[in-house]
Amino acid sequence: MADCRHLQLMSVPLDLPSHIQEMLLDFNHIKYLGKNTFQQYSDLTNLSLRSNSLAFLEKDIFRKTLKLESLSLQHNTIYSYYTQVATALQSATSLKWLDLSRNILNGDMVTVLLKNLTSLEYLNLDYNTIMRLDDFTFEGLDSLKELSLQGNYIYEIEEGTFDNLKRLNTLNLAFNLLPCIVDFSLIQLKVLNLSFNHIEWFLAREVDIDFQLEKLDISHNQLFYFPLLPKRHHLHTLLLSDNKMKFYDHLFDVNSSFVDFLVLDKNTSSTISVHLWQGTISNDLSNLQVIDMSRNQFDYLPDDFLSNMTSLSELRLSWNCLHTFNLSHGHISNVLINLDLSNNDLWELKIDTSSQSFPQLLYLNLSSNKFQDLPQKIFHAMNKLDTLDLSHNLIHLCSHSVYATAHQNCVDLRNAATIRHLGLAECGLNLDTQNVFQGTELTHLDISYNPLKSLFFLRNTARTLKFLSLRNSSSFIDRIDFSDFLSLATLDLSESGLTTFPESLTHLPLQYLDVRKNKLISIPLSSANQPLTRNLNTVFLSENPYDCCKLNWLQILRVSKSINIPDLHKMTCNFSDIHMSVPELPESVLHSCSWKSGGTLLSVVLTVPLCITLLVALLLVFLTFKQPILKAFKRRFRVSSRY
Repeated sequence: MADCRHLQLMSVPLDLPSHIQEMLLDFNHIKYLGKNTFQQYSDLTNLSLRSNSLAFLEKDIFRKTLKLESLSLQHNTIYSYYTQVATALQSATSLKWLDLSRNILNGDMVTVLLKNLTSLEYLNLDYNTIMRLDDFTFEGLDSLKELSLQGNYIYEIEEGTFDNLKRLNTLNLAFNLLPCIVDFSLIQLKVLNLSFNHIEWFLAREVDIDFQLEKLDISHNQLFYFPLLPKRHHLHTLLLSDNKMKFYDHLFDVNSSFVDFLVLDKNTSSTISVHLWQGTISNDLSNLQVIDMSRNQFDYLPDDFLSNMTSLSELRLSWNCLHTFNLSHGHISNVLINLDLSNNDLWELKIDTSSQSFPQLLYLNLSSNKFQDLPQKIFHAMNKLDTLDLSHNLIHLCSHSVYATAHQNCVDLRNAATIRHLGLAECGLNLDTQNVFQGTELTHLDISYNPLKSLFFLRNTARTLKFLSLRNSSSFIDRIDFSDFLSLATLDLSESGLTTFPESLTHLPLQYLDVRKNKLISIPLSSANQPLTRNLNTVFLSENPYDCCKLNWLQILRVSKSINIPDLHKMTCNFSDIHMSVPELPESVLHSCSWKSGGTLLSVVLTVPLCITLLVALLLVFLTFKQPILKAFKRRFRVSSRY
């Protein structure tokens, strides 16, 4: 391989070893390629010319490189001489992989460029200016397996455009302007990406033929109802997030729920009658493993909607308008691994805890709903549950001291031995001495935005916790002893009203620490050899009223190259009631601080001039009043002298 990228080359080097198989010429300034450019590189199989200024390729340029299989012309200007480039490409008789993305090509140019490239298996036309496709665009590409047209302006695809691509199994039409898919008939296709278009309807042809479709992505569109899928298919992944779907059968009667679609095919027309608002899905979805319907408008699901999805392992229904959800036996797959019901209006979760179990469920997200009452033993029926998020619900947790009887309204997490990740943020919990986590081995706990009274309730799980978030919990945190949290690697104490930094934290091997938005004046770090400074990777410190003259601890952190302070530019400190930016402290402030912190030497330096001044003042007073003082002294102590 010859790597000649980013060398500002104006032409292809001619002095490379002749046996080169792969040549990378990306990010240079090559504008022209003559027909003899590659004649000495007969073993070349892979050629990349991305991001040059390439516009012209001479005829028969690849005549000597009979083994060339992969060619990238991405991000060039071949639109300028596209007919000459098309002629040059025809000399690459073994070409299987071609990238023409980002070349400002329109549909007519593409038709010319692709003519007679019968060996192509992979074609990339992303981010060009193609607006429509017809049955001549890909004519002759009988070997094509993968086609990507992402990021164009395609608003129309004529019927028959892909009919001759019998081996095509992957088609990417994302980020275009397609308004609908009314007669989907690509039987051989396995993967279809239609995300980020303007699709309102997806209707497959109603024929009794086995479609090979395995993955369908219609996310980020304008779908109003569940897509009409082929009767027979192999779908295992269906992505429908960010649409406008809901079920309407409770709003319409049988006679008003049919819609007729008029399909125009050149000189003929036909009508498709579809029962749009039906609550049942007639398609066989028994092989479906992943379905994402998040960010839609579902306010309910028909009773038998999920029951046919017997192989479903991942279900995402977040950001909808659901009020209740049924987890009872027969309503949902018992091989479910991932279930996301967050950000709905859920107030009821139906489940028979006496007989129902989810032996495979690992992840369950119920956050941001309206739950106040959940079945008490609901999570004991989930034998493998690893991650549970109950944040932003007004729930209560069962303990030995409170809610002792079975009829009490509380959720029992005790002895839920498999749960490792638990979210309880903003649940209105004021836990104190309650024994809510007995028998658990939590490693990640988010209990922020709760009116906590102490951390005594964590005594059963302190030794296993690796991640703990106490954001905006209570001002008692600065009196807590964290010595028992020996495994703690990540700690969030932001917005907690801290006035003093807990001394016990300096002895923990924390890797991540967040103390933003508190009332800290300083942090008690005296040496880079303390456990905290030896292990710390990331620390957030901003929005605290630090003392500008007590920032020695910050210097200890900054000296260590392994410690990252992402919000250093936001840090301020207080000097004589003036707030200043920590990274931009003026020399005058640092000088003043050094005098303030001078200790004994500063006292001596300040005391000596004061003493000298007092002595001089006393001497001047004495000299001024010398004569009167002497006379008064003599008069008072005068005695007769003997001769």
